[in-house]
Amino acid sequence: MTKVITDIVTDVDGVFTDGTFVYSPEGKVYKTFGPHDGDAIKLIRDICDVKVTAISADHRGFSITKARMDDMGIPVFPVSEKDRFDWISQNFDWDTILFVGDGMFDARALRRAKYGIAPRNAVNISKLCADYVTDANGGEGVFLEVLAKVIELNEIDMNIITERLGLENE
Repeated sequence: MTKVITDIVTDVDGVFTDGTFVYSPEGKVYKTFGPHDGDAIKLIRDICDVKVTAISADHRGFSITKARMDDMGIPVFPVSEKDRFDWISQNFDWDTILFVGDGMFDARALRRAKYGIAPRNAVNISKLCADYVTDANGGEGVFLEVLAKVIELNEIDMNIITERLGLENE
C-alpha cells in the first residue's frame, strides 16, 4: 500500500454542514450536520490510517462545531480565513495532505495541497482550484467521497473495506 495521503485537513461549515446558520435574538444557535460523514470518518481513520483535522473560522458558532467534531473524534481548531494557509503550512506537510474546503479563502489551500476536494456547492474559485468536486453538496455526505479518494490515492485494497462492512460473502 502506497500512503500518499497521511492527513486530511478540512473546513467545517460548507463541508460537514450545508453552511446554513440559524440565529435567534441571542445569536447563533444551530448548525445542521449531515448524517453520513461520521461513518466515512471512522473508515478513513481506522482502515485508511489517515488523521483528520478540522478548522473553522466561525468563532461565534465554534462551540456548536466543537460539539459535533468531538462526537466524531476529530480535533478542531479555530483558524481565521486570513490565517488558514499559514496555519496549515506550520502544522502539516502540504505534500501529504488532502484538503477539503468550500469557500473563497479555501482556494489557495485546495490548489497547494497534494489533493484538494471541494463540495458541489462550493464557490466557483474553490471548485476551479480543487482536484475533485464531489457530487454531494456540503452537509450531504461529502466525506463519503473523500473516503473513496483516499482509498484510490493510497491504493487501499477494497476487500478490506468490504470486509469491514460485512460484505465479503455477498
